[in-house]
Amino acid sequence: MVFSISAQTQILSVTADFIKLDPYGNLYAVNKSQLYKLSPQGKLLFSYSDNRLGIISSIDVFNPMKIMLFYHDSGTLLFLNEQLAPIREPISLFDANYLTVSLASYSAANQIHLYDNVSKHLYTLDFFMREICRTPISFPSFNPITIYELEDKNLALHDPESGIFLFDAFSTFNKLIPIITSRPVSVTSEIIYYSNDDELIIYNYKTMAAETQQLPVSNVIQTLFYRNKLFLLLQDGSIWLYESK
Repeated sequence: MVFSISAQTQILSVTADFIKLDPYGNLYAVNKSQLYKLSPQGKLLFSYSDNRLGIISSIDVFNPMKIMLFYHDSGTLLFLNEQLAPIREPISLFDANYLTVSLASYSAANQIHLYDNVSKHLYTLDFFMREICRTPISFPSFNPITIYELEDKNLALHDPESGIFLFDAFSTFNKLIPIITSRPVSVTSEIIYYSNDDELIIYNYKTMAAETQQLPVSNVIQTLFYRNKLFLLLQDGSIWLYESK
């Protein structure tokens, strides 16, 4: 995977704490309680904010017509449509008796995954919050900071001190990829990639091949790519779009 940059654009309309891409290349930028949706060309399409719910902790965009936001501090899940309008009332995890959930994600199979770092359980629920299963996690010193839904319905949890823990579609542990980083990591069904200041590190955990590429700028905290487009989030919150030949 080699990028030969032919054009660069700074996306001036937004700044972000973190970014996400949906399967169609639309970019989602989160800044505290504000969510922005941009086209693959960086044009601002829609925005959403609800200060009553607090800061957005994570966002899942596997299904762009059913986007899930997780607000950790208020213990709330919120679902939005493709125009970032709510499609149902906010879901209180506290009211559902999930009192100490630290991570949440939403899969392409319409399942909600919750991780509780106090009870050390991984929960799987359907869209209507009916519990399908709960899996105890017994790894010592397991403190994941992010949960990822993968294309093949598998699941990954990122612990910056231990690496990427992979689980199958039934929440059964599969393997540990010992990539140690506190930077935001992107995980697919084949590769893990992340930025380290001015470098992009790519690891294919199917073939065990690794490569490093020089990024066009430094101070990069998050890298995402879609086809010939490379989105970089810098430490100052600015977002840059680079296009390859």
